[in-house]
Amino acid sequence: MLRSGAMPDVVFLPNTPEWLADPYPSYRELRERDPVHWSDALGHWVLTRYDDVAFALKDERFSAANRAPQRRLNRPTTMVTADPPEHARLRKSVGHRFSLTSVNALRPRIQQIVDGLIAGAEPAGGMDVVTQLARPLPRTVMLELMGIPEPEVVYRPRVAEPHGGVADGGMRGVPLAPGTAMPGEDFFAEAIEKHREELTDDLLGELLEYEGGHRLTPEEVLDTAVILYGAGQETTAKMISNGLYHLLRNPDQLAKLRADPDLIEAAVEELLRYDSPVHAITRRAIEDVDMGGTPVRAGDKLLCVLAAADRDPAMFPQPDTLDIERNPNPHIAFGTGIHACLGMTLARVEIQIALSTLLSRFPDLRLATEDVGWEGSFIIRGLRTLPVLIR
Repeated sequence: MLRSGAMPDVVFLPNTPEWLADPYPSYRELRERDPVHWSDALGHWVLTRYDDVAFALKDERFSAANRAPQRRLNRPTTMVTADPPEHARLRKSVGHRFSLTSVNALRPRIQQIVDGLIAGAEPAGGMDVVTQLARPLPRTVMLELMGIPEPEVVYRPRVAEPHGGVADGGMRGVPLAPGTAMPGEDFFAEAIEKHREELTDDLLGELLEYEGGHRLTPEEVLDTAVILYGAGQETTAKMISNGLYHLLRNPDQLAKLRADPDLIEAAVEELLRYDSPVHAITRRAIEDVDMGGTPVRAGDKLLCVLAAADRDPAMFPQPDTLDIERNPNPHIAFGTGIHACLGMTLARVEIQIALSTLLSRFPDLRLATEDVGWEGSFIIRGLRTLPVLIR
């Protein structure tokens, strides 16, 4: 079915090998030729202009409840899929744990974790940034915030070899949910039960205090714990590895950052704009809405492509150029509106510390190979591996 305003000769094919390697040409074509594009394959309107994406994420006529509730019919139990007033109630339970003040207090500990994770790189002459740093860092930080002891995990990380290859790596020891790279729900349910026996001053303890005050149900406590852990894992990991990859492939920008390490905050913002791991989020229209001249009907679903919006030349001059001194830089890599990522301050600090430590510790840091594989989908996309050499 061809929706009103759709162009039949414009085809959006995410998840092909070509798209996965570089999705930005297809985003550019959509933005220029059919910026409010109906995709029969996806069953969504695909939005690629900055103004349209920001509008859909902020306007109350578009609901975040575009996915089935996790537990109870017609009542989402996570802040991600809840609309007001449920959204504010769920988010309030843990919001202050992710404030700028709280996150800045974690900086010394995050630095300590990063130092420990990269300690083995020097004797080895290199490392796989994905498996040895980018993935373990947010995992360790979030487990400590939750007050959950580090599970017994045996890492066999990929290590860059002198010839540019990568040794086999993997992880075992943690029960994983099917098809995911995170512990299963039972892991969090057990941790919550242990916290019930003795409340502690951590994120799980705070959730249980809200449950005790009848502001959260037991299902909401568990679902909030699961979503907080999961939401920041692959996204932060992929931003660390994606960001380092693009710095290493743009030596002029890398040189600027090495010459002036105080540019790290601006550099991270530009890397987020340039190639954020979160490419799209969804919304559902609850009223008929005119979207840039295209009628969107109540009940229609929208795919808000953040990565395309952040390359919109109407908002960003020379959008396909990495410029770590870009100012202003109003990117929406973390979303916008009331559902903007709760953990974005923590993610920023983790990325800043990880990248600045790698660059300061290893002045000869470079790619071990150009053969890096991309993985993911049109929702989250990033590097599968990033082997680097340090001498």
